[in-house]
Amino acid sequence: MTNESGQNVVRYLVRFSGHVQGVGFRATTVGEARHLAVHGFVRNESDGSVELDVDGPESDVKELIRRIQAAMKNFLDDTQIDVLPPRGHQGGLKIRF
Repeated sequence: MTNESGQNVVRYLVRFSGHVQGVGFRATTVGEARHLAVHGFVRNESDGSVELDVDGPESDVKELIRRIQAAMKNFLDDTQIDVLPPRGHQGGLKIRF
């Protein structure tokens, strides 16, 4: 799928695991997304992981993941990424409770 600018639009469901809750992970994710054209949500999961459901231009989605991994590297053990059909999230990236 492409957007009106001809950019490839993707949706990634990303699960970050390690010591990722209680360390500002969700707030950091929203902050890193602020200047990227990405939409979706980030939330804590009951198993101690953090889930990111994000879509947008592929380059921005990949840049967001790179930024999160760099900013939170001391807390991360693993990052799992599933590619899903884009849903057309709107309204930026939000924390979901």
